[in-house]
Amino acid sequence: MMLIADLVAALQADVGGALDFYQRCGLNPLPHTVRLCILDERLRQRAGGLGDISARLDDLATLDLPVSRVYIVENLQTGLAFEDYSGSVVFMGLGYGVGALARLPWVMRAPCTYWGDLDTHGLAILSRARLKLPHLESALMDEHTLLCHRDLWVSENPQYAAPELPLLTPAEQSVYSGLKQQRWGVNVRLEQERIAWGYAWDVLVG
Repeated sequence: MMLIADLVAALQADVGGALDFYQRCGLNPLPHTVRLCILDERLRQRAGGLGDISARLDDLATLDLPVSRVYIVENLQTGLAFEDYSGSVVFMGLGYGVGALARLPWVMRAPCTYWGDLDTHGLAILSRARLKLPHLESALMDEHTLLCHRDLWVSENPQYAAPELPLLTPAEQSVYSGLKQQRWGVNVRLEQERIAWGYAWDVLVG
């Protein structure tokens, strides 16, 4: 898509340089769909009995689910591993688009927990999401979790470019700085799906 957009921009002599791909090419954008699992039978009944849902944000807004906890995880497999938990839902696979959940009033009213990969991009997603979800908390993205799982580390390449991230807590920023400065090794990364599920679940619901 970027190649096509660049070609159209050249033909247009870059008129309207701030236009995105769809605007530049005169197309309607694809509908923004997200995937979530409803982790409570009472809440599933309010969604027609459905538990695993992929839908447009505007449609999800009409559900108005009375949730007591919203979990947001990066990887699809992690989200599907969630067990039933009272009053809760889990969103998955949003990448840098986590902030779009601010369009759901029932999400904005609930405590929200983000768990992403423990690397520079995961922390960058967390920081950016707080632009729209300022009450967003993190889980399993701390130095203790990182150092307790040394045997599961892989390499992150490339790292996120920014030297610091404005919306991280001091503890989260310390981890980000440590990763950027190679404090624990070269381009250290802990992918969320490598952490033992029993360990992760105890932290998430603790």
